Amino acid sequence: MESIPLVTELLHFVIPYLKKQVQLIKGAPEQVQSLHSELQFIEKSLKQYESYDRIFMEDNTVQEWLTQIRSLVPETKGIFNTYKTAKHVQNQRTWPNRWLNAVPHVLELRDIGKRVEKMKKKIEEINSYKNKYCHESQVAKPKRNSKWLEKQRREVEEENVEGFEVAIQQVTSMLLTKALTSEVVSIVGTTGSDKTTLAKKIYRIMSKQFEHPASAFVPSIYSIRDLLLDILKDLMPIEEETLKLDDVRLAQKLRNFLRGKKYLVVIDGVEETQLWETLRKEKVFPNENHGSRLLLTTRSTRVASLASSSRDDVHNMVPMDETSRWTLLKKLVFKDGRCYPELEHLGKQIATKCVGLPLAIVSLASLLDRDKRYGQWVDIISNVSWYLNQKDSPPCFGILDLTYHTTIPEHLRKCLLYLGAYPSGSEILARQVINLWVAEELVKDEGGSKVEEIAWRYLEDLFSLSLIEVVRKRSDGGIRKFRIHEIWRMFCVLKSERIGFLQVHTKFVSHSSNNTPWRLSIHHELRCILSNNQDYLPDICTLLCFHDKDSHDSKGSKLDFNRSPCLTVLDVGSTRVSKVDENIKRSRLLKYLKLNHPSLNHLPRTLFSLPNLQTLDIKNTCVMSPYLPSGIWGMQNLRHLLLPPYTMLPKRTDQSRKCLWHLQTLSTITPDENTAALIFHSRFPSLIKLLLNSQEMENTERCLERLYKLGCLQKLKIINRAVFPVPRTFPTSLVKVSLVKTDLVANDVMRMLEYLDHLQVLKLLKRSIRGPELEMKPNSFPQLRFLFMEEILVKTWRMGDGAMGSLEELTITRCHELESLPKQLRHLHNIRQVKVNSPSQCLRRELEQLNVQQCEIQIHF
Repeated sequence: MESIPLVTELLHFVIPYLKKQVQLIKGAPEQVQSLHSELQFIEKSLKQYESYDRIFMEDNTVQEWLTQIRSLVPETKGIFNTYKTAKHVQNQRTWPNRWLNAVPHVLELRDIGKRVEKMKKKIEEINSYKNKYCHESQVAKPKRNSKWLEKQRREVEEENVEGFEVAIQQVTSMLLTKALTSEVVSIVGTTGSDKTTLAKKIYRIMSKQFEHPASAFVPSIYSIRDLLLDILKDLMPIEEETLKLDDVRLAQKLRNFLRGKKYLVVIDGVEETQLWETLRKEKVFPNENHGSRLLLTTRSTRVASLASSSRDDVHNMVPMDETSRWTLLKKLVFKDGRCYPELEHLGKQIATKCVGLPLAIVSLASLLDRDKRYGQWVDIISNVSWYLNQKDSPPCFGILDLTYHTTIPEHLRKCLLYLGAYPSGSEILARQVINLWVAEELVKDEGGSKVEEIAWRYLEDLFSLSLIEVVRKRSDGGIRKFRIHEIWRMFCVLKSERIGFLQVHTKFVSHSSNNTPWRLSIHHELRCILSNNQDYLPDICTLLCFHDKDSHDSKGSKLDFNRSPCLTVLDVGSTRVSKVDENIKRSRLLKYLKLNHPSLNHLPRTLFSLPNLQTLDIKNTCVMSPYLPSGIWGMQNLRHLLLPPYTMLPKRTDQSRKCLWHLQTLSTITPDENTAALIFHSRFPSLIKLLLNSQEMENTERCLERLYKLGCLQKLKIINRAVFPVPRTFPTSLVKVSLVKTDLVANDVMRMLEYLDHLQVLKLLKRSIRGPELEMKPNSFPQLRFLFMEEILVKTWRMGDGAMGSLEELTITRCHELESLPKQLRHLHNIRQVKVNSPSQCLRRELEQLNVQQCEIQIHF
């Protein structure tokens, strides 16, 4: 009888517990959706305060609230993504497997429900603190306003900058030449490159040569009315009646005054195309061939291209040379311009690290001026990036922050901050950044366009705003590699840390804060992070490793995914990875994985079951498994698959009739009969780029015969000996074709490719074609813009009239059998550049006598 009260007592606790578990399981979908809605509200709230950076806040309680609320975002997203993945995995299973996995799935939903409840309590608690301790008045106004920062920026750009003689001469020549194609000359450069100084010096020199000079500055928040009034004030006395005029009548008054006169108007800071379009639409500045000129300064190459009708009318600011950097730094640090002898070699090193931007030099000069001891300067050399990022190094950060919030469109800001993850001076591969942005969901899906296409537009926008510089272009003129300007990179590191977006760990400095790092970029050995028992590893969503070439990692690192279950992006760079653990299957949220070291020769099969993986890049590893695991057919989100040579696709089982619907890149695949069958049955309906490593010519031919099934294919590359099929089977969507060591008959290639109406780039490389002659029929290759020929075994090249009518660039390298160029090349109207490297003797003699005015000819014998 004593057991009855005991059972009753147990039931008293067990039944409510069971009811709660059932509620957690049944209510999980609604709870997750509710949490997702709250996440969207949190992110919108953060945007409201984001422009008031920490250094501008009036109260530490506001800073603390922002820190805490930001720290919830990654965890909240992790819960939502975990739920989506769990549902997706369960839905992908067959009915028998669903029943077998019912209990684990239910338990997972229960755990998600618990996490949601816990997260909601955290949000309520943090908001209660805000309501209790923070007041709107504390965050209503930043300490420093935009006008103050505008003034600081202009003062920095008016320092005693050296080395303008050449730039002044170039711009004044543009302004004075009668051959100017429009009346507008543009000066383009990034923030802190001294556009303002150059424009003001030119204005002072040139104003006496024009009857009516005027200048105006466009603030970040501007009005057309204020701009027109500023110009009018330099041209005439402003009466009270003029101040009462609206925008249209002010524009008319300015236009009437300038009509028939020779004027020079300098407008500093035209950053929006809309402003220039408005001025042009209103015809504010009449062009009557009186020699009048407009001089604009801008960070935007788009503004410059709109305003100045020719590239010859645009002056691009170039970084200061080393002599000018050092001269400026000496002037700012030593009043008499004379440096202490023992500090001179250190000072020159510091000036070099400022990468030619006056803004960076001025910012460092104030720091160097405080302490002129040898040891202090040695310390600064090792940590230039860190010192430039400090709060007390005005005016660098505030000026860039103003530009960030007022000039850079909101959708580009996080993409720019992401570039701060890369080490100083890195040449960044554009394609890699695009895939990372997509995996990080930094690109807005606009519908109708692939997300990657939108991301490429984002990158071009950053270039047009002079935030990045192109290091190397693709063969079609697009960006292949680029750098972020160093001063902007340093800004991105600090800004990212302050808003909890990204943290950077270097050998010298770990940019740490109270925030749990969500994204972590490591600029030294990954092993140093993994070997330490870091508390934040379980919360890491993004881990990027940029290996230090000077460090040693002979032991290699083992990637254990038990410690970081929330990973969505992992790029270990060139870090030596000895093993990838089987528990990678736990990282079901992983979207981007790059393993890049040749020491890795085996991958677990569980890697090929990750449901969310979008990009898998293992092309530089030595994984020698001939066939990929069949689990790859279940990776329905896969977009980019980059594989080591000699890899073949797995056979598709009868049960697996799935397509890789989203796959866009497939490189490098060794074709076999199975590959041909997969192409024929349209298993890659969205494929854009295909790279084939031919081993058996018959198998390659079978694949090429079926290429017409790939209706979206734009880029095709074939490596090693191949045979082209007789019928024309290439898809007309092809934009770029590259052939390497294919040993094909030259005219067979021409007959296959000449009908491709969209083909813009053709690369014939390293004995790709052979034959006595290469013949292009009349009007063939109508859209071809770039033709590259390297080591082709062709003696005679013939062209029919109208062939390659759109050609812009021709490159011929080490084609020692080619005796001459077709005469029709001389009559191509669009050709801009012809490069010939190491030609045959016959071709050399022909080129020495050639006179083609419309294109630049570079010959290297």
